[in-house]
Amino acid sequence: MAVVIIIFFILLIFGIPVSFTLGLSTLLYLVIVDSNLIIIAQRMFAGADSFTLMAIPLFIFAGEIMNECGVTRRIINFAQSLVGFIAGGLAHVNIFASMLMAGISGSSTADVASIGNMVISSMEHAGYNRAYSAAVTAASATIGSIIPPSILMVLYGSITGISIGKLFLAGFIPGIVTGLSQMTYAYFMAKRNPDKYDGDRILFNWRNLGKSFLEAIPALVMPLIIVGGILSGVFTATEAGAIASAYGLFVGIFIYREFKVVSILRTMINSARTTGMAMLIVASASAFSWILAKEGFPSAVSGIISGLSENPDIILLAMIIVMLIIGLFMDTTAAAIIMVPIFAPIAAMIGLDPVHFAMIMVLTFIFGGVTPPVGVILYVASAVGKVKMKPLIMEIMPLIGISFLIIILVAYIPQISLFLPSLIIR
Repeated sequence: MAVVIIIFFILLIFGIPVSFTLGLSTLLYLVIVDSNLIIIAQRMFAGADSFTLMAIPLFIFAGEIMNECGVTRRIINFAQSLVGFIAGGLAHVNIFASMLMAGISGSSTADVASIGNMVISSMEHAGYNRAYSAAVTAASATIGSIIPPSILMVLYGSITGISIGKLFLAGFIPGIVTGLSQMTYAYFMAKRNPDKYDGDRILFNWRNLGKSFLEAIPALVMPLIIVGGILSGVFTATEAGAIASAYGLFVGIFIYREFKVVSILRTMINSARTTGMAMLIVASASAFSWILAKEGFPSAVSGIISGLSENPDIILLAMIIVMLIIGLFMDTTAAAIIMVPIFAPIAAMIGLDPVHFAMIMVLTFIFGGVTPPVGVILYVASAVGKVKMKPLIMEIMPLIGISFLIIILVAYIPQISLFLPSLIIR
């Protein structure tokens, strides 16, 4: 097992895609222990064969539909009308638009890809530093996996059996806190160095705000339908994905009237590509997780962490640090599948609420998406914004620090994540 794990990290360091790294490591293990190689196919199929996981391609499809029919442009216009006049205006627009887009796509990388090019170019044209613009885009995109619907929460719920409705509710306040914290930072930087971190701003206009809000309403209603339907028991998370897709088609064809025949093929291809990437990681991570369980790796890690202290707060901090380190080298989805079965029992042992700990893990895994060397969101923002990695990392470091502080706050103030679930779900 030690050899397999060493090979696993070597492959990651050499830039092999994480899905292939997981699959090759599993294959190597089966060869070493002289097991039947068909096991890898069986475990990969079993890992992806889940009704709950069907929500992932459906939410991806719904997000693609909404992007195709002009939702992104309308949300950015609404955000600009609402917060564009504040110091650091377009940075606030960037962050607030990501908060609104979070309720549509459920994916951080999708948010970067959908609004990144448009917002980064606008910020540079208005006088903002381009690396800073890309950094704000990458950091704010993490909100896409916190505010519901969240594909990562669907994945977590499928692994643990925790109510996805509760997980969705738990994400609202941490997501809003994250967005407001980033906007506070953007305001501070604009006041401190306006030549680099501020630019041309629009004047506040009630008429423009009302018009842009009315245009954005069909998009803003979508997360309410999803979360409301799940909580009321009208449909499951998977069925919610189908409802969201149907609603997206209705909005695109009959309300915005921008979803044409040619859009159907493009949407299906983009959805299939994104789904294929996500589900290949899910399948290969499930196989790798199986060999870890077979070798008693979760028990070993549990014993080490539990032996550090009898203080639950210290044990929780140790788990957060381990997850942060894992997140430096592993894709968010793969990290969740592998680490959740290891740490969830430890959290239960020290008396943590399962929904509370789920939010801690979700925030920690998302944190890995914007940290080098394997931060997927970071690389997407670099590519979309046409910014070199070094200046991007320099600009995003303070925002990464803010994300870490939010993880600690959510970890040690449970009501941040538990207030809404306890208020609505008895």
